Amino acid sequence: MIHVLILARDATIYLPFVERDTGVGVTVHACEDVAMAMGVVGRCQVILGQPDLVARVLAHAKRLEWVQSTFAGVDALCRPGLRRDYRLTGVKGLFGSLMSEYVFGYILAMERQVVRVAQNQGRHVWQPLAYRSLRGMTLGVCGLGSIGRHVARTGATFGMEVVGYRRCDDPVQGVDRLYSGEGFFDFLGAADYVVALLPATPKTHHLFDKAAFSAMKPSAIFMNAGRGGTVRESDLIAALRRREIAGAVLDVFEEEPLNAESPLWDMEGVMITPHISAFSFPEEIAGIFLRNLSAFTAGRPLAYGVDFSRGY
Repeated sequence: MIHVLILARDATIYLPFVERDTGVGVTVHACEDVAMAMGVVGRCQVILGQPDLVARVLAHAKRLEWVQSTFAGVDALCRPGLRRDYRLTGVKGLFGSLMSEYVFGYILAMERQVVRVAQNQGRHVWQPLAYRSLRGMTLGVCGLGSIGRHVARTGATFGMEVVGYRRCDDPVQGVDRLYSGEGFFDFLGAADYVVALLPATPKTHHLFDKAAFSAMKPSAIFMNAGRGGTVRESDLIAALRRREIAGAVLDVFEEEPLNAESPLWDMEGVMITPHISAFSFPEEIAGIFLRNLSAFTAGRPLAYGVDFSRGY
């Protein structure tokens, strides 16, 4: 008998999608918090769950063989000191379109001055506003995994020049110019919009600091929809105050929720969203999990394996 623990704040939503196709010999336990999970985790070989919650029960999962993350980011399970004697799989192929919708929704909102148009409507003011076309602008995508590649392709469909930055210099379809290694600052200086889509790893921690923001165009907009720890927020705030960059669209932060006293809330040119750029839709995550569960029970390799040392 294989025992599966679903550990997520929306576990009861996942449950019918998972139970529908698990088959004979599999028992599923759905828990929405750590306290509930403690009563069953000791008998479970498999966990489908949110990395931050799963990390809190690892020490009690005596029979654990495999964890399927419900999120793209798995840094909570890759921290030093946590056990690594199990297989960890992530999620790919689902979030690219959602992230593209987010990125370009806000780019278009800023370029078409949607907020100001709405304010004018509320005041009954007829005022045509100037705007720029995305065609011919330069989109910089930092992090070219499956999500970043989707965002890059979307930029190309708008007629943008797309530049990218990644750890290695292997070519990427849809990217006009690729930078790696020491080319980071050249990459930053080339873009009108810099979109950070990086995982949280020791190498990406505070990658966007004073030097990085200084390398950007004064007219550039910085967007972070990856992980909050890749940005030194104090340096970002200083860069915005000094007008070293024109603005920012921020979905993730060093500490979440963002403190109500943070100056970012009230800064001109800054848009803040509460970590909503790409939701994990249970029916889609369950599909990946069930395909991997079939492979697990048959002794086949699992899709989207994570390297603990790299964090992705």
